[in-house]
Amino acid sequence: MVEHEPSLRNDKVPWSAWDADEYWKFNFAVVLPEDAEIIKFASKFLISACGTPGRFESAVDVGAGTNLYPGLLMLPWAKRIVFTEYATDNIRWLSENLAETPGEWKWQRFWNLVARQPCYQDIEQPRGRLAQVHEVRTLSIFELPPRTWDIGSMFFVADGITEDWNEFEVAVRTFLDALKPGSPFLMAFMEGSTGYRVDGVEFPSVQLTLDLLDDLLARLPVVGQRVLRTDNSIRQLREGYTAMLLVAGWVAGNARS
Repeated sequence: MVEHEPSLRNDKVPWSAWDADEYWKFNFAVVLPEDAEIIKFASKFLISACGTPGRFESAVDVGAGTNLYPGLLMLPWAKRIVFTEYATDNIRWLSENLAETPGEWKWQRFWNLVARQPCYQDIEQPRGRLAQVHEVRTLSIFELPPRTWDIGSMFFVADGITEDWNEFEVAVRTFLDALKPGSPFLMAFMEGSTGYRVDGVEFPSVQLTLDLLDDLLARLPVVGQRVLRTDNSIRQLREGYTAMLLVAGWVAGNARS
């Protein structure tokens, strides 16, 4: 692990003050160019990596928060998707927004980005499918059971719950350890983030760079990984970071086919 100065750790973060609706409104009310870039890259990887739709018994999206597009990206291949969360308001938000209810589906605009691609185009009612196959589970990232899921994602979680590098690395390792050997995975991080604010409350972030991420990946049990750094010349989500980083690859092991 990398040695860094003492900093704010996850157990000191005011998660009880987290406002899920405000976070969704700021981050996902529209499709931002960076998200579109990530979805294009991730869907292309999954189509190539996963093969036949429905081949995996279970998927996990760790620390899902108010972001459903990682779950939607895995939808063609997973018979069951577990959304894990720790913050109480995120659990409430997921329970409400993963249910199939009448009216406009706020995630249609995200689904439209993949709807005509192989495997995705076979799903006629993604909203209904997601409502049928999902489970919301209250679970800390640090308590994930080992070697449990066949495919997994973790978007903007490990880097956005602490300022402590060693704790960040533990979170990343725990996510990867929760997947079976050979499992495809997606991980997304903010590059150069100085922290973020939700409804006036400050939340932490590790200071991650592309070089530091490359060094970390070299120490992790992953193979075949490729990294996307989003185009920082396009309109960004907010001030206080330099780009978004997506890692796509496989957990090391001989189960990959």
